[in-house]
Amino acid sequence: MSIDMSNETDALNNHDKQVYDPKVKRSCLKNLIVFSIAYLLQFSAANGLSNLQSSLNSRENLGVTSLLVGSVSFTATCLFLPNLMLQMAGFKWPLVICNALVSCYICANFKANFIVLLSASVFLGIALGTLWTYQGTFIAHLAHEFNKNSESKNPNILVKFFGIFFILFQLNKLIGNMISSLVLNPQSLKNFANSFTIVNNESANSSCGKNECPGPTSVIPRPDDDKVYVLCSIYLGISLIALFSLVFFLDNHKPDQDDLEKVSKTVKETFKLLLTSVEKLLLLPILGFYALIITFVTVEFARSFIACAYGIHSIGLWFVIWGVSSSIFSIIIGHLVKYIRKTNMLLIGMVIQCSSIIYLLFWSLDSIVYIIIFLAVVLGCLDTLNATCINAIIGDVFHEKLSSAYAANRFCMSLFFLTAFSLSEVLCVYQKMYTILTLGAISIVCLIIFKLRVGKSFKNV
Repeated sequence: MSIDMSNETDALNNHDKQVYDPKVKRSCLKNLIVFSIAYLLQFSAANGLSNLQSSLNSRENLGVTSLLVGSVSFTATCLFLPNLMLQMAGFKWPLVICNALVSCYICANFKANFIVLLSASVFLGIALGTLWTYQGTFIAHLAHEFNKNSESKNPNILVKFFGIFFILFQLNKLIGNMISSLVLNPQSLKNFANSFTIVNNESANSSCGKNECPGPTSVIPRPDDDKVYVLCSIYLGISLIALFSLVFFLDNHKPDQDDLEKVSKTVKETFKLLLTSVEKLLLLPILGFYALIITFVTVEFARSFIACAYGIHSIGLWFVIWGVSSSIFSIIIGHLVKYIRKTNMLLIGMVIQCSSIIYLLFWSLDSIVYIIIFLAVVLGCLDTLNATCINAIIGDVFHEKLSSAYAANRFCMSLFFLTAFSLSEVLCVYQKMYTILTLGAISIVCLIIFKLRVGKSFKNV
């Protein structure tokens, strides 16, 4: 959940007549590091396993169904349950409980079946909805306490605290996917090129790419149970380390009244913003396009293009390249925005993404493998571009209602992810690709209209 930075900054600077305690500042920094590392470890395990779901549990589409159920649970609870838990139990123990629920989800993958995995996915959605709400609220609380006990007030302390968090958190893409790649194919780093060699499986190869459709029979060979057990055991171990680091090292901070009022007020203003802002409505197709692209890469591309053609062991390595590219580009984009307007960057990115989908419509097993690897670099960079530009545009245009705007953004994204995973249950790959291209065209038109509406008022947008 995102935070109203303008109000937060005012609050941070209204503590002139106060006794400053350096121990509180050290405590805030310690808790920030513990909190960030716990999120890094937990999401390394959760995201690494989620990226494999469409292939690891592809029989009867169990993996995709579990992602869909998790999205339903996330959407249903992300605005209301975290607020209730914050009021009743504060910060620490809800975080511990939610991390335990993620560990339970990982356990359900040892011997996945519909009842166990789908039940665990319900709790995973609840956990992720709470974790993402607490992420913004807890970091803002720590920044507030840090500045309150500092003689010289830093108006940018909130940005710095979020920066520290995301520097560590972004490593989850690298760690989680590297683990899956090494476990499923121990030689993947030594023989990088061989990791993307066509798998000889006629029943699978005949339906690879755009022609694969949802069906009761899996065409993706599942790894040996021993490898699955080793992989899930490593992920579970990482998850438990995150859990116990919170239990033993995170202080039991209590939310102050400002924290509680801010969360409660945000829920009410979120729906008001969605119903009354034309600019926000124009951004909705763009959010939907972004969600469709992410789910396509996670589900259809991972299963039908990578696992089907090159083997499930190649998924982790492909996402490692994605993660490294995304992290590097997150540094570059900070310099690009000085010279290119955010809406223009977003337009360029959407055109490139649509072009990538068009290429995949013509992809075959005879296509050059390095183009698939190059797509990991391109799509990884564009993932960072989309997330950065969308959030920056929202921050510039809705700066007076920042908290509500970001909450509306997350709520809408959860709805779009829910819709995208639902489409994966019923549409063939080529049908979903045409859906992406159609929504991409609509999004480009809406973004141009949005740019014309706000361009005069916000020169940097």
